[in-house]
Amino acid sequence: MISSKNIFYHELIGLEVQIVDSTDSYLIGLRGIIVDETKKTFLIQTNSSFNGKREKLIQKDISVFQFKVPDGTIVEIDGKILLNRPEDRIKKRYKKI
Repeated sequence: MISSKNIFYHELIGLEVQIVDSTDSYLIGLRGIIVDETKKTFLIQTNSSFNGKREKLIQKDISVFQFKVPDGTIVEIDGKILLNRPEDRIKKRYKKI
């Protein structure tokens, strides 16, 4: 089960996400669901009021993300920490949060 303590070791696709800080001010406040992940990007599906469903490609290294894990907890993570391939995430060691 995904929790705030082990989120680095799990799949992020399908989680709700919001961008809380970014060097691109246009991205701040963007929220949606992660539909794909690469080494350096997230593909986020957003609900736009006038365009229907849209997908945005967001670089990890320029943003700070808030993830909502299944138990309802909100976890804030700097995208620079997530700069690796999803399949390599389980091999990497992280400092305790």
